[in-house]
Amino acid sequence: MFGLTIDEFKQFYFPKYYENGVITDDVVKNAKQCSDTFHDYLVNNRFLSSVSCFRVYDNVLFGFYKQAERCLKSGKTDVSNVEFEWRSLCSSSLECRRFLTS
Repeated sequence: MFGLTIDEFKQFYFPKYYENGVITDDVVKNAKQCSDTFHDYLVNNRFLSSVSCFRVYDNVLFGFYKQAERCLKSGKTDVSNVEFEWRSLCSSSLECRRFLTS
């Protein structure tokens, strides 16, 4: 109905971030890819772009990517520097998945 399954959402639009203690270049690249592709998908999906949880997720995902990028550039690579953004992203992701299952 929406053109997006929960598995697709998790596979393509949720960053592959592991709480291993370090923000790496791979974490930042993956977060950027997820952010860019989700934003493009959302902009081109008239229905989902009208659903607030997906717009919020788009913004939170971009915020996670930018914070991870800033931390990596400044050498502050401890994951505690993105903990707030990561938790917000996980919470927002749950809202989107709930919507997709309803």
